[in-house]
Amino acid sequence: MGPVEKIEASGITERRRQILDAARQLFLEHGYGDTSMDRIAEKAEVARRTVYNQFKSKEALFEAMVQEIWSHFPVLDITSDEESLADPRAGLLRVGHAVANFWITDESVAFLRMVIAEGGRFPSLLKTFLELGKGPAMAAVTHYLLKLTKKKLLDISDTKLATRQFLGMIDEPLLWVRVVGLNEKYTAKQRSVIVENAVDMFLGFYRPR
Repeated sequence: MGPVEKIEASGITERRRQILDAARQLFLEHGYGDTSMDRIAEKAEVARRTVYNQFKSKEALFEAMVQEIWSHFPVLDITSDEESLADPRAGLLRVGHAVANFWITDESVAFLRMVIAEGGRFPSLLKTFLELGKGPAMAAVTHYLLKLTKKKLLDISDTKLATRQFLGMIDEPLLWVRVVGLNEKYTAKQRSVIVENAVDMFLGFYRPR
C-alpha cells in the first residue's frame, strides 16, 4: 500500500470511528428508534453520504457496533487456551473475571438496557445482539464445558444449562441489578469474591464424584 492509499485508509477508519461513536451516544441518549442516520451524521460531523458509504443502513451500523462491543470479551481465547483446558478452576476463573470486567462500565449496562427497551419495537435488535454478541460468547463457554466433560474433568449432562447457571451467578449481582436501575457498586476485591464463589459453587456441583 502506497502513501496515498495509507492516508485514505486511515481517513476511512477515522470516519468510521466517528460515526460509531456518534451513533452509540445517540442510541443511549435517545434510543434506537428516535435516532436517524441524518442525526448520526450531524453528531459525527460528517456528510450523510459518508455515513451511508460506511454503513448501508442503521441496522448495519448497529450490527457493527454489537460486533465491536463483544470483540472486547476474550472468551474465545480463554476457552481454547491449554491452561484453561487442563485446569477447570483456572479456566472458569478467567472466564468469570472476563464477564465481571465486561460489564463494569455504566455505558455497557446502558447499552444492554437500550436493547431490551427497544427490542419490542425492533425485534431485529435483540436478534442481532444475540446472534452477533451474546450467542457466540455463550456458545464458546458451552463448548468449553463440553470439552472439559469429555476430558472427564467435569461431569455435566446439560452443558447449555450449566453455562447459564455459571454465568447467572456472576451476572445476577454484577449486571442485572444495575440493568433494572439499582445503583450497586462493587470494588475490584468484591467482584473477585463473587467470581471465586461462583467458580467454587459450580465446581462443587459439577466435579466428578
